[in-house]
Amino acid sequence: MSINGVFRTSVSGMNAQANRLSTVSENIANSSTNGYKRSSTEFASLVLAQGGGEYNPGSVKTQVRQSISQQGSIAATSSGSDLAIQGDGFFVVQDTAGREFFTRAGSFVQRTETVGGRETTFLVNTAGYRLTGSPIGGGAAGPIELPVGAIVAPKATDAGSFSIQFPESAAILDTKKSSMVVYDRIGKAIEVPVEMEKTAANTWTISVGGGVPTTIAFDPNTGRPTAPPANMTYTPVNGEAIDIEFESLTEYATDFSAKLVANGNPPGSFTGFAFADDGSLSGVMNTGQLIPLYEINLARFASPDQLQASAGNVYSGTATSGVATMGGPGTNGFGSLVSSGLEQSNVDMASELTTMIESQRSYSANSKVFQTGAEILDVLVNLKR
Repeated sequence: MSINGVFRTSVSGMNAQANRLSTVSENIANSSTNGYKRSSTEFASLVLAQGGGEYNPGSVKTQVRQSISQQGSIAATSSGSDLAIQGDGFFVVQDTAGREFFTRAGSFVQRTETVGGRETTFLVNTAGYRLTGSPIGGGAAGPIELPVGAIVAPKATDAGSFSIQFPESAAILDTKKSSMVVYDRIGKAIEVPVEMEKTAANTWTISVGGGVPTTIAFDPNTGRPTAPPANMTYTPVNGEAIDIEFESLTEYATDFSAKLVANGNPPGSFTGFAFADDGSLSGVMNTGQLIPLYEINLARFASPDQLQASAGNVYSGTATSGVATMGGPGTNGFGSLVSSGLEQSNVDMASELTTMIESQRSYSANSKVFQTGAEILDVLVNLKR
């Protein structure tokens, strides 16, 4: 056995424990960092060739692993722009140079920057990375630009949907009345009356704005239409033709209810922005109406633990992580979006303190081996004297 092997092995042991302590230190320091994923140090032995009846001690090496796929707990916040992912997926963000990164830290705030000579408001995280999304209505995915203070042009109503529950106990010639609000080309609100009348057993008519009624016959055994009803068309004065779709029509033994919804909006301005669980970002108008603007896209990887960590709590794809697959929240295995919530660090403080104590003892034991080897070497040197 070579005395030099004692030094080599004990030094490798001290280096390994120092690496382990480094990951523990970083984990503890980031125990309050949103979306932070703890690192751990794995040990592997390095065995050297043996020969001549003499033992040749090897050494130990370390590999740092990240628990990126391990979910942290989600804490509620008071900010509507704070986002968390319950399940699989990453937010896609970009730096100012347009390079894409991926993160689980969803603490986003509005920040106005001058881009191309004009002021643009982005949603950025604490590291300044811009949240990306796809514009509603089509367009390439890119950094979300919030139209802060912009005047919203009116949009004439061109589509609507009806969901109506007719009471099965209603007498023939019984009528039910409701209404829906539509908008003309200049954004003027028009209240359109909707009248429903039971004309025969299990048969109702629906008339919009006094127009030609549509007859709906119901199966008395199921309470559902006997045949899928065709869409209705209604054209208000100074408005677009409105295509009305029947989403749900029933005739059950319960009270009457109607949900009559139409698109379109009056002119106005945005007073705020809100995320929905399906990943859509809408502008909140001064009228209280929501105007869909963007749809958040999530990314996921076959081996997320192989992503490369970068400053700012973001990750980059690698050859071993696989190619990013894009999708919407809650679809095709992607996690759901949680608004007004933040994913916490997945660091377990008690576990880290226990690991720190273990590493300290192992480091001390390796140093004792080194000191013992040094004393033996002193004995060999003193043999000449």
